[in-house]
Amino acid sequence: MKKFNSLFFVLFALILTFPVFAGDKGYVGEEGTEIEVTRVSNPSPEYPRRAIRLGVEGSVRLEFDVDTDGSVLDPYVVNSSPAGVFDRSAIKAVRKFLYEPPVYNETSVKVNNVQIVLTFRLAD
Repeated sequence: MKKFNSLFFVLFALILTFPVFAGDKGYVGEEGTEIEVTRVSNPSPEYPRRAIRLGVEGSVRLEFDVDTDGSVLDPYVVNSSPAGVFDRSAIKAVRKFLYEPPVYNETSVKVNNVQIVLTFRLAD
């Protein structure tokens, strides 16, 4: 029964706050023109079990590129609070994000330096 309660809590305690189908921004070309990329799929990260047990909430700022097919390339943590607690979960989730294939001046492009913040909050 205890295992069931823990699993139930893990599944329903998480409220992850970030815009669905967000218009995130990044840069294209040598001149670094800012363009918006549209997220079409953003699976929720797994809330770390240890953070749930300790009642820890936080956020992670990530940076990555969006390839011409809309996939995420090379995500990394810019900063996080508390440091290291949610980093792995955030990176694993962002790798699964999918964007509309970016287009600039009617040409398919790779978008660099897209930054987003994932916020991890426990349900009240």
